[in-house]
Amino acid sequence: MSRPRHALDEWPALAAHLRRAERLLVLSDLDGTLIPIRRRPGLAVADRKTRAVMKKLRCAPGVRLSIVSGRSLRDVRRATGVPGLIYVGNHGLELGVAGGTVVVPAARRSARTMTVLARALAAAVQPVRGAFVEDKRYSLSVHWRGVAPRDVRRFHRLIDAVLRSWRAVRVTLGKRVIEVRPPTAWDKGAAVEWLIRRYRYGAGEVAYLGDDRTDEDAFLAVNRHRGMSVCVGPRARRSIAGWRLDGPAQALEMLRRIAEERCRSRRKR
Repeated sequence: MSRPRHALDEWPALAAHLRRAERLLVLSDLDGTLIPIRRRPGLAVADRKTRAVMKKLRCAPGVRLSIVSGRSLRDVRRATGVPGLIYVGNHGLELGVAGGTVVVPAARRSARTMTVLARALAAAVQPVRGAFVEDKRYSLSVHWRGVAPRDVRRFHRLIDAVLRSWRAVRVTLGKRVIEVRPPTAWDKGAAVEWLIRRYRYGAGEVAYLGDDRTDEDAFLAVNRHRGMSVCVGPRARRSIAGWRLDGPAQALEMLRRIAEERCRSRRKR
């Protein structure tokens, strides 16, 4: 991994790339990428400006827009509030596409396990103020953003004690959150590959913006297709993404520029 180049500093080169692409699949994470992370996920929703940019990009010539999130499919739709997009929830385990919802079989098979494990984890962290379990049916998020520094070690000990007896799950770390998923290799990267195949996108016709460790899988998929992978976050963060942005405000600005560039280039044809 390396420190990516700043996307807005190199915008002329990126704009030229956009002009060459006949079609474009733009994918973006939500929390921490397009909207700031909040202590409770339910409080984090797209504001009017963010929704306006999404709608403009959705209507840009030759563009499909997809929001790829760790939230449940239902919740990411609610938080975004823009119809007509491709929504991907639960780190790729749920895909909301034209014609209905596709759920990865391994996730469907593990739904009962996730329900039982959610109860066990919720009981374990109940004594830790600020910790809570988000049950998303096909995966779980154990949040500790609101946990006081003095209680962090205790929180992790309690979680580890529960998870040690549950081997048939996949555990990853995010930004002050522990993600618990079914034991499958399916992730955001696999979901991106699935969408590329479904809609038959070629080399250089895909872009992805994300801010968390789970987005690295998506960056890898996009890089394989010679697309634009953009890491949103602090300058010091290392990533396999080709470019970076400092935060949600710049990510939104990049989406706005993509929409304008697509509209401008189509008018010239």
